[in-house]
Amino acid sequence: MKKLTISSLLCFLFLFVYPQQDDVRFSGTFKNTPFDKFAASIEEQTSCRFQYKEEWIKDVKVNTAGNNQELKAVLKEILNEYSLNFYIDKNKIVIVYPGQKIVETLPDYVSVVAADEAYLADTTGAESELTNVERNYIEGKKEIKTAVKRVGQGSKFFAGRKCAIRGKIRELESGQAIVGATIFIEETGSGAASDLDGYFNLVLEQGEYNAVVRSVSMKENKFILEVYSDGELNIDMEKEVISLNEVRVVAAKNDNVVGMQMGFERMTSKSMKEIPAVMGEKDILKVAQLLPGVQSAGEGSSGLYVRGGGADQNMFYINKIPVYNTSHLFGFFSAFSSDIVNSFSLYKSNIPAQYGGRLSSVFDVTTRRGNKKEFYGKGGVSLVTGHFALEGPVIKDKTSFVLNYRGTYSDWLLKKIDDVDIQNSNAMFYDVSAALNTEINKNNSLKIFGYKSQDEFSLASTDDYDYSNTGASINWQHLFSSAFHGDFALVHSQYFNGHNSKGNVSEAYRHEFELGHTELKADFQYHLKNDHQLAIGAGAIYYNNERGELLPYGDESTRISIDLGEEQAVESAVYLSDEFDLSARLRVLAGLRYSRYSLLGPQDVNIYYDNSSIDENNIKEVQSFGSGEIVKTYSGIEPRLSLNYDLRLHNSVKASYNRNNQYIFMLSNSVAISPTDMWKLSDYHLEPPVSEQVSLGYYHNFPKQGLETSVEIYKKWINNVVEYKDGVDFLSGDPTEMLLLQGTQDTHGLEFMLKKKTGKLSGMMSYCYSKSMVQVKSDIATEQINNGQAYPSNYDKPHSFNLAATYKTNMRVSLSTIVEYSTGRPITYPITSYYSNGQEILYYSERNAYRIPNYFRVDFSVNVEGNLKKKKKMHSYWMLNVYNVTGRKNAYSIYYESDNGSMKAYKLSIFGQPIVTLSWNFKFGNYTSE
Repeated sequence: MKKLTISSLLCFLFLFVYPQQDDVRFSGTFKNTPFDKFAASIEEQTSCRFQYKEEWIKDVKVNTAGNNQELKAVLKEILNEYSLNFYIDKNKIVIVYPGQKIVETLPDYVSVVAADEAYLADTTGAESELTNVERNYIEGKKEIKTAVKRVGQGSKFFAGRKCAIRGKIRELESGQAIVGATIFIEETGSGAASDLDGYFNLVLEQGEYNAVVRSVSMKENKFILEVYSDGELNIDMEKEVISLNEVRVVAAKNDNVVGMQMGFERMTSKSMKEIPAVMGEKDILKVAQLLPGVQSAGEGSSGLYVRGGGADQNMFYINKIPVYNTSHLFGFFSAFSSDIVNSFSLYKSNIPAQYGGRLSSVFDVTTRRGNKKEFYGKGGVSLVTGHFALEGPVIKDKTSFVLNYRGTYSDWLLKKIDDVDIQNSNAMFYDVSAALNTEINKNNSLKIFGYKSQDEFSLASTDDYDYSNTGASINWQHLFSSAFHGDFALVHSQYFNGHNSKGNVSEAYRHEFELGHTELKADFQYHLKNDHQLAIGAGAIYYNNERGELLPYGDESTRISIDLGEEQAVESAVYLSDEFDLSARLRVLAGLRYSRYSLLGPQDVNIYYDNSSIDENNIKEVQSFGSGEIVKTYSGIEPRLSLNYDLRLHNSVKASYNRNNQYIFMLSNSVAISPTDMWKLSDYHLEPPVSEQVSLGYYHNFPKQGLETSVEIYKKWINNVVEYKDGVDFLSGDPTEMLLLQGTQDTHGLEFMLKKKTGKLSGMMSYCYSKSMVQVKSDIATEQINNGQAYPSNYDKPHSFNLAATYKTNMRVSLSTIVEYSTGRPITYPITSYYSNGQEILYYSERNAYRIPNYFRVDFSVNVEGNLKKKKKMHSYWMLNVYNVTGRKNAYSIYYESDNGSMKAYKLSIFGQPIVTLSWNFKFGNYTSE
C-alpha cells in the first residue's frame, strides 16, 4: 500500500477525469479497524490500490461486515463522518482526500490540467476558481500538453507484474550526463537519482504513472510514463533560462536525508560555482577542506587529513586513475583543474564495498564527458595561473572529446613570502588531460582518459625538486539488460619525484623515486525487481615501487651511492553489497569485501632474534626470495554496514560500521607532505594497518528555508599504524624495519554541517571537534615512543570551524568570503640543551607535547559577470580575490636557532600579508549548457 504525496493527489484531482469502472466488491468483518489496515485488506482481495496522507486518515475507524459488499457504498458511509471524500479511477486507484468532491465532467476545452497546490487548499466552497494554466488555455495563451514516454513492449497492463527500468538523464543542449538529477513517480511516492554517468534504476509495476524529473538549473520535466515491460528510458533536460525580473531557486533533492551514505559529500561543477575562489581558482580540494573532519597541515603544505588519519590514508581518483601527489605549488593548488571537473565525491565514513585500500577516505573525481552536439570552450588568466579547456563532438550525438591545459607563472608570488630562501626561489607547474567518450551502441559505451601533472621548483641555490603524476584509463560500460549492467576498467598510474640536494657541495646528491600502479577491475550492478540493489565486483593491482638510488651530484660531491631497493606486490579484492528496505522506514546497505596482498621477490629479508630490538646487532640470518616468489601474504575481511531510519519526510537517523585494510603507506618524518616523501609497501616485518569505524548521525532538512543540517559522531580504531623512530633518515640505506615502529591509534569526533542553497545568501558552515591519539608500546625500550604512553598524532586538531558564504547583490555581481579557524597542530620542541665535548646538544620534549599557535584566515572575493544576454558568442567574468585579508602571520612551523650561545625560537609564516589576485575568465560556444 502506497501513501499519497501532495503532488500525486493534486495531479490525480485535476488530470482529466476518467469514468469509473465497474463496482469493486469485497468481503470481511471489520470492527473498529484503523483505516490503513482496512485498506491493506482490500488491496489483498482486489486489484485496488489506496493513496492518501497519514494525517488525513489517522482517526478513521472502520466498522462493517458482510460478503460481496460494494466498496463505493462502504467508503461513502465511512468517510462522510470524517469530512473526507474519495475517488476511484479507471486503474482502480482509490484516492482518499479532504475537501470538496471532484467534478467528473470537465469542459471540452481541457484535455489535461496541471495540479496546483492552491486548488487543493481551497476547501470552503462548492466550486473553486480556475487555475492559471486553465485560464491561459481558455484565453488561447497556451496549449496544454503532456508528453508520454513508453517503456517496453505490450498493449495491456497486468496488475502486480513488476518491471525493471534502466534510464539515463542528459542535457539536451550538450548530450552530457546529468549527475544527481532526480526522477520522482507521483503515484508510488518513490524515485531515484542519477549516478556519475547519468544513469538511474527504477522498479515499477506495469501501468501508467506521472513522472517528474528535476535537476539544479534545469527545467523541470514532467511526462506520463507508460510501463509495459523491462526496458530503457532516456530523458533529456533543457537548461533553465532565468528571467532578470525574478529569481527563485528550489532544491528538489533530499539525498542527504534519504541516501544511505554517511560522512559523504558530492559536489558537481554547478554547485561548486557557489563556493568562493581561492587564489583566483575554484579548487575542489580547497572546497573539501571546508567540510567537517577534513583538514590541512597549514599554508604551503599539501595533503589532507580526514578524521584524524594521515595524509597517506586517503585515496584520490580522477576517472579511476589513482593520484599519489595531489598538490601544485607547495599545496596552494590541487592537481585537478576545475575546468574539467564534472563532480567529486568524498567518502569518509561508511566507504562503499567497491572501494578499498585506504583507512580514512576516498576522493573520487569525475571529469566532463564532452559536448556531443556543439563545440564549447572556456579558460582564464590570473596573476598566478592560466588555463584553457575545449570540448566538442567528434561524431555528433555519439562521440565527444575534452582537452585541458593549465600552467603557472608564479615566481612573483614567492617574493611575497617572509623567507629569504623562498624569495630567491622559483617554481612552475602544469597539468594536461584529454578524454574521448563514445556510445558504441545503445548497450555499450567507451571512455578513454589520459592525465599528466608536473611540478618543478628550486629552493634558493640549495635544492631542486621535481615530481609528476601520469596516468591513463580505459573504461567500457556494457548493458546486459535493463536491470543488469557492468563496468570494466584498465588503469595505469605512475608517480615520480626527484631531488637534487646542493646545499653542501661535498655531500650533494641526486635521488629519484618512482611508483607504478596498474589496475584491472570489473564492477556489476543488478537491480532486482523486489527492490534489492546488488553490487558485485573484483579487481587486482600490481605495484612496482622503485625506491631509487642515492647518487653523487656534481664533481665535488663525495657522497657514497646507495641503492634503496625495489618492491613488487599484487593486491586483489572481491566484494558484494546489497541495498534494500527492511521495513517501510528502515533501509539497509550491507556489504562484504575480501582483500588479499602478496609481496613478491626478489627480496633479501633480515630475520631477527626473538624478543630483541630490530637493529643490525640482532640479525639472525638473511632469507632470500627469488623473482616472483611470494615473500609475505596478508589478507582480511572488510565488512560494511549502513542503516537509514526515516523519522519523517525531511529528517532521518543513520548508523554505519566499516573495516578497511591498507597495504601501502608513506615514508615521511614531517607533518606536511613534501616531494621527497616516498611510498612503502607492507613487507615481511611491516604489517598492513587496519581500521574500524562506527558512526551515528542525524540529518534534517528545512526545504522552505533551503537549509540542510547534519550532526555526526564517530569513533575509529587503527591497528599497526606506522610511526617513525626519533631522528631517522629514510635515505640512510638502513632497512625500513629498523626505522619504523607500529602501534595503535584511537580517534573520535563530532561533526556539524549547515548548508544554505537558496536565496541571495548561500553557502555552508561546518564545525568539527576531534581527538586523535597514538600509542606505540613494547616490552623492549627501544621499540616504543614516549615510554609507551599515548600522545597526539601529527594531525590532531581538536577544534575546526569553516565558513564559506556567497551573497548575490544582483544577477551579475556576487560577494564571497571564506573564514577558516583551527587549533594549532602538535609539535615537538627542544626544552633544554647541554654541552658535550664543547658541542651544544638540544634535548627535546616528549613527542608532540606542544602545539603551534592556532590558525585563522579570512579570504574575500568579488565576482562580476559580463552582460547576461541570451545569444552571445562569448561570455566572460572578472574575479578579484584577496587571500588572508587580515594579514595574519599564521605559523607554518616553529624552529630554534643558536644566537650568541642561547637558543631562540622563531616562527615561520608563509603568507604574513594580504595577497591580491585578479583573474579574467571566459567561455564560448555552447556555454549555456554549463
